[in-house]
Amino acid sequence: MNQRTLPPLGPDTVVRLSRQGGVAAMPRLAAPREIQFSDCSEDQRGQVCAVLERCLPVAERAVGGADQRFFQVELRYREANQPSEWIITVPEQRAPGELVELWKRGLRTG
Repeated sequence: MNQRTLPPLGPDTVVRLSRQGGVAAMPRLAAPREIQFSDCSEDQRGQVCAVLERCLPVAERAVGGADQRFFQVELRYREANQPSEWIITVPEQRAPGELVELWKRGLRTG
């Protein structure tokens, strides 16, 4: 993937994380998690952005075969006062541990 920097993310950003792929479709394993920046402190937003930045070097446009699981990261944000969307896929075996934890448990407080 050529995109090496995140788009500008403000307090109106929504991050949606899901786990997809694999041989059998199991909706429970996808367990999408949505993080609304409007509900987050500035520190929490920074934490999410740091995790997403760590994903960029391993993100791919298209993930391999049907048996490969991956994380899909969807960003909904405003740019130039227009709604925008940005999607990356991260192969499960290359996903940073922080992304997996964010997907499983959400933001940690404190």
